[in-house]
Amino acid sequence: MKALKIASRKSPLARIQALLVAERISKSFPDIEILHLYKSTLGDEDLTTPLNKMPDIGVFTNDIRNDLLNKVADIAVHSWKDLPVDLEEGTEIIGTLERADMRDMLFLKKDSIGKNDLTILSSSPRREKNLSTFLPSALPFKSKIKFKDVRGNIHTRLTKLIEGDDDGLVVAKAAIDRFMQNKSGEFEKDKNSLLDVQKKLQWMVLPLSQNPCAAAQGALAIEARQDDKAVKEIIATISNQEVFDSVEIERTILKSYGGGCHQKIGVSHEILEAGKLMTIRGETEAGLDLSERSLSNNLENYFDSLNHTNYFPKNRDEQRFFERKPILDSIEVLKKVKNQGIYVSRSNAIGNTNLIDDSNIIWTSGIDTWKSLAQKGYWVNGTSDSLGENNSPEESIFKEVSWLKVSHKDNLNEAKSVLSTYELNPLDVSERLLECDYFYWMSASSFELAIKKYPELKERNHACGLGKTFELIKEIVPNVSAFLDFDSWNEAIRNKIK
Repeated sequence: MKALKIASRKSPLARIQALLVAERISKSFPDIEILHLYKSTLGDEDLTTPLNKMPDIGVFTNDIRNDLLNKVADIAVHSWKDLPVDLEEGTEIIGTLERADMRDMLFLKKDSIGKNDLTILSSSPRREKNLSTFLPSALPFKSKIKFKDVRGNIHTRLTKLIEGDDDGLVVAKAAIDRFMQNKSGEFEKDKNSLLDVQKKLQWMVLPLSQNPCAAAQGALAIEARQDDKAVKEIIATISNQEVFDSVEIERTILKSYGGGCHQKIGVSHEILEAGKLMTIRGETEAGLDLSERSLSNNLENYFDSLNHTNYFPKNRDEQRFFERKPILDSIEVLKKVKNQGIYVSRSNAIGNTNLIDDSNIIWTSGIDTWKSLAQKGYWVNGTSDSLGENNSPEESIFKEVSWLKVSHKDNLNEAKSVLSTYELNPLDVSERLLECDYFYWMSASSFELAIKKYPELKERNHACGLGKTFELIKEIVPNVSAFLDFDSWNEAIRNKIK
């Protein structure tokens, strides 16, 4: 094949996405000439009708699909979430690249912080349903939240927010990332525009556990004619099969509930080192609330020796192995930190309000820590969602920052500087541990204290959440299993012994 024609929408983001595919093809097939075809679709031309009022999600893709069928183009590059869950005969999705961030972002005007009533721009029933539940506990002030339809590309929507009377906007983070990460001079103006706009706004990255993405969000779909074997062979060499399969799982689940942009359902299938994490949250057309989050961890025979007494802890209080003592000098140090990223591992690491300057970015290890800091008046920018610092890394997005982790005195972290705001004073460790074969550890410190007193426990069955605790325990004992949290471990036990 001497030349390959790529069709896409003509918006700046769509062109960036088409260029990503073109660059990958050119790297593997330098002799193929790449030609780009850009066009407007029905969805681009009608900017007044809300997306959820349009008859078909294919309004952004059908016109481009026709170019494939008519052999005007060889492949089409789409945002995969724009495609109908069922394609008509004649074309198919033949590949994808590595997936961008699946999460959404909230932008809020800085002078809207503290308002009793907030208007958030979004045309997504999914976002409205899930964020109506999450945002009241995630914002550092109490407010009634209502959502309002908005149309247009990323820059248009941000301009409408800045110049209008509304307070906030929710967008896909993948769109922001692709502009900020693009190195082509062609889109430098768009990148600088985003940098200028965000200075007027406060932002947060919304966690998938509370607001799972639209099926396929962040993924690119490479579409071709079903009978074009030559093109299929080319795309097969650049496609990421793991991402492809993950997206297909999301779309299949959405389809089981009816599919389409009218749905109030988010579906996220995350690929983690410890397993595959599925989150479904929203509301069906019949009014049924959905809230599911599960980790596939292949533990079919894990609890074979379980009985009513041989597991620890029975509840969270039973694993109270330490008393926490504040380190007052470090509190004064924290007050002086500016223009950095502050990673908060536990809510009790920040005891009071007004300890972190507004110039800093705040990231938390999990949702409970986020909500606790919000209650203390802190604007939290995002969370690792209890998946560990490596699996869900904190991000500055708009500028490079150095990161400081706020934790206890004995915490050792190679990736970040650590500011110790409290120390752990050990308490007595219960002898009941010796009678148990199954353990869930809420911290690596608790595990290390128990193993130090009872070394024989190393040979038992251990479990913990994802992230740093899992990594540290795995270095000491080989038989450690990952669960989402203590509640999911405890539920698995109750199901086994009931």
